[in-house]
Amino acid sequence: MIIEGKRGSLNLFYKDLLIGSYPLSDKKTYERYKYQGEYLILKSMRENIKIPFQIKTYLMFCNNILRRKKDKLNIWRSDYEMFLSCIFALMKFKILDEDDCIFIAPKKKKKV
Repeated sequence: MIIEGKRGSLNLFYKDLLIGSYPLSDKKTYERYKYQGEYLILKSMRENIKIPFQIKTYLMFCNNILRRKKDKLNIWRSDYEMFLSCIFALMKFKILDEDDCIFIAPKKKKKV
């Protein structure tokens, strides 16, 4: 399901499958979502978690969400938020390409 905000929606794909959609508004901007991934990396580094282990963990989580989506199992909202952080963290580490994972859709125009 596509969730649309005031400014459109941020759609996340993983391995060519739409996983989640997040609203874009004045408060929930693309930069704010991007910061979630950076914050995840910083928090992990403060806890002395090595970068290769972080990458492995984030990829494992994304693959688990992908499996749950393909099998049509429940995915909780907290899992969607963590998936968002993991995707942006992996893009920050240059493991995933931004063009392959993100599609920003503008707000749909209403018919008159």
